Amino acid sequence: MVGYLWGQLVVMAIPEDEVGGINWKVFHWLIPSAVAIGVWVVGNIGRERGKPWLTIAASYLSYMTRWYFLDENVWLTFIVFCAALTFDTCSKEWRRTPRKKKSVLRRMSTLVVCAMLYVALWSSYFYFNGKITDSNGDEIPVHEALHHFFTSPWWTDLKQSLYDTYQYAQHHGWYEIWKQIIELSDPQGEHNAYKVLGVGPSSSQSEITAKWRALSREWHPDKVKDPEQRKEAQEKFMEIQQAYEILSNIKSKRRRKNKKSVASD
Repeated sequence: MVGYLWGQLVVMAIPEDEVGGINWKVFHWLIPSAVAIGVWVVGNIGRERGKPWLTIAASYLSYMTRWYFLDENVWLTFIVFCAALTFDTCSKEWRRTPRKKKSVLRRMSTLVVCAMLYVALWSSYFYFNGKITDSNGDEIPVHEALHHFFTSPWWTDLKQSLYDTYQYAQHHGWYEIWKQIIELSDPQGEHNAYKVLGVGPSSSQSEITAKWRALSREWHPDKVKDPEQRKEAQEKFMEIQQAYEILSNIKSKRRRKNKKSVASD
């Protein structure tokens, strides 16, 4: 089963058609190796062990039958059967001594390499053979969609913006970029509150209060009889109250800070 799955994964990772003018089907010769390694890995679990060379040779000899068995599942199953039979009858032997425990670094390195290879095969499958459906219902290969994405105006504008940000950081420092990001993210909701009440940063507290009272009267839920419109009015009314509280608190804090700075001077 493991040999079949590993072989099938390599089959899926190879492009079905020519991509970039290259016929990738030559990589089908890696399928027997994947099958043999899968069989060998499972065969070396537990009290038995074996060498992979005869298993690999049997996989490649049985691979020649793919031109006879045209169905992919048939010839792949036949390769797995021949590899497993060869390993079981010609390569397998009892493990007479306990397996030597490898270092943590060696085991982690092996795990990382295997994980990278596994992810690379799935990435190859999605890149070469995957398809996405657009709004018109047409199927577009993923590699073509990615090519068009990297030449799209959205990406070129984003790339230019990132480059401009990098250039600005080189002259003014990354801390200045960080401050601008915090400011644009509006952590206190100040900018959104200005938008809700329809006022600006230069508006005084009295102007903000007057605007808040006018909007509260306009959107008060008690004035609306329709249930759906009343729900919408109630949400808008709560949004107005929250925006007023945010701006009032911010204005109050800034007044206290200004008084402290004047008193210290």
